[in-house]
Amino acid sequence: MAGRKNPFFSFLNHNKYWIVVIIGVLIVGVLDENSFYKMLKNNMEIAELKEQIDTYNKQYEKDEAQLRELRRNPKAITKIARERYFMKADDEDIFVLSTELPNKGSVITTETVKTPEATPTNATDTARPQPSEANAQNNHSTTPQP
Repeated sequence: MAGRKNPFFSFLNHNKYWIVVIIGVLIVGVLDENSFYKMLKNNMEIAELKEQIDTYNKQYEKDEAQLRELRRNPKAITKIARERYFMKADDEDIFVLSTELPNKGSVITTETVKTPEATPTNATDTARPQPSEANAQNNHSTTPQP
């Protein structure tokens, strides 16, 4: 028994250099603070941040051009007020042709119609037809013609 060694210690003694290399690679590749895994993860994050920087630079250029246009052309302020905030002149009606809610920076197509100056004579005189008027209009259009 004295001549025969334990097989585990024999394996360790025979492969000690490979074991040290494997443990070193595991420490450097996975477990260390500066591991390859964390390096790859940080490189991916840097790539995403560079894309965001490009996106923000494009948005900045677009906003800067719009600001220059607003400073140069006073009618541009009116255009933005009408398109984004649905502002109108006193003698106009605005009909929104989109069913979606406006997002910040989005443009919605609107149609502006000038209406004649009309003042209601009493509280029941409004721009919308009364239910009796609407029914009368519907009755005339649905009656068969001889």
